[in-house]
Amino acid sequence: MTEATEQGQQPADRPKPKRAARLRVCIWCGTPFVPENKRGPAPKYCKPSCKQRAHEDRVRLREIGAIHARQEAQLERIFGSLGRTTAAKARKAAEAVEPEQAGPQIEGQEELTW
Repeated sequence: MTEATEQGQQPADRPKPKRAARLRVCIWCGTPFVPENKRGPAPKYCKPSCKQRAHEDRVRLREIGAIHARQEAQLERIFGSLGRTTAAKARKAAEAVEPEQAGPQIEGQEELTW
């Protein structure tokens, strides 16, 4: 052996070893993967389809949140127009209604339900 290899240095004709790739886990499907690219930010998804599904889920949740906010605003507008005491009574009555009291009972309804 030469002095260069004994001291822990690589010989000039031998390429330097590459750094080990870091194993990551896809935040959508949970699959472990090794990123292909060494440049740029570390990827969060193992493949483009996981990235697309995550995007679609974020959009869907945003839409559901917007629908919920609109419904809450409508209820607030309705209850706000009733006045405080009437609105409180209406909310209390709405919470107290049980499924059996929700509508008129149909004779033989038990037989029709699955």
